[in-house]
Amino acid sequence: MNTKTARQIVLGTASAGLAAVLLSGCGLIYKPVGHTLNHYSLDEAVPYALSSGDLDKTTCGTGLALSQLMGSFSRVISRPSRTLLSTNLLAAMCSEAQAQDAHLLVLRALHNGETDTARDDRIIAQRWERITALRRYQVYRDTVDAYGEFGGQSCPDLSNEMGTDLDELQFMTGVLTSVQGLLSDIRANSSVGIPQNVAAEAGRAVSCLDNRKWWGLPEALEAVVWLSVPGNQPDGADPWGQLERSVAIGREQGMALPAMLYAIAAYGQSDTAREKQAIKAVAEIYNQNDTAGRFQILNEVAYSQAQYLSDRIWMEAEGHRTPLIALGSFPGDSSGASDDDFDAGSFLE
Repeated sequence: MNTKTARQIVLGTASAGLAAVLLSGCGLIYKPVGHTLNHYSLDEAVPYALSSGDLDKTTCGTGLALSQLMGSFSRVISRPSRTLLSTNLLAAMCSEAQAQDAHLLVLRALHNGETDTARDDRIIAQRWERITALRRYQVYRDTVDAYGEFGGQSCPDLSNEMGTDLDELQFMTGVLTSVQGLLSDIRANSSVGIPQNVAAEAGRAVSCLDNRKWWGLPEALEAVVWLSVPGNQPDGADPWGQLERSVAIGREQGMALPAMLYAIAAYGQSDTAREKQAIKAVAEIYNQNDTAGRFQILNEVAYSQAQYLSDRIWMEAEGHRTPLIALGSFPGDSSGASDDDFDAGSFLE
């Protein structure tokens, strides 16, 4: 072997060794970066999103982006379930908005006698419902991973090392989203296969939470489960009365989520009178003041869900959505929220 060849071998070996060191060095920093980002997300990103008033940016921006980023760190650290249950929850709301828009297009097509268009829009809606159900099922699994099986004989440890109530809130929203996931799956022809017992488990799990501290939401969710799951309502229980009391607690504290659940329950039971009453309550609570504070995004969620239900009522009756800034008014009302004076020609000027 000549000197030149030997030198090339030495240099090649050294280069390979250096590359290996550098690559292993990159691997060494992934774990601390993952832990740091996970703590940052819980301490800063999630609270920031909760206080936001921009629902679309929070769900489709923060939810989709952070779900992928934080999910990737499960390759190098333990799955950051507490963070991912929040980000996947938001991502599910993003896809649900797409599903709801498609459902409204179904109603408009039927209103106009366009059955083929309605059939196609229904398929689109079901596809988005399936995506939403998949994301919400992951929220259920991450909630279980973070806090253990819920609905059992004992309550999870919801104490927080930062001294905040974030874990209580995440557990509560994880339980709520699990129930929503089951409903999304039903609307997707049960194509995901979320277990039916999730709703009953959720109804029992909310007893671990302080009802008044959390705006009456725990007992509102419990009542929704009673109405939705046959054979789950205890003797002597009054789900509608419990929902009304929860709405009253939420109104006192400026939180519209219990009223939103009341509206969803009434819609599920085809009780249009109660549904309209609850939609009006959401609008009143949302507009009364800005007491939601650091949980403003939850009021935005309530408003959006109530607006969708209102849009369904308007679309079936009039062929269009709720008029702008008119949530709480309905077709036939004398409130003046009507598009009877709509001038189509003005859009051509």
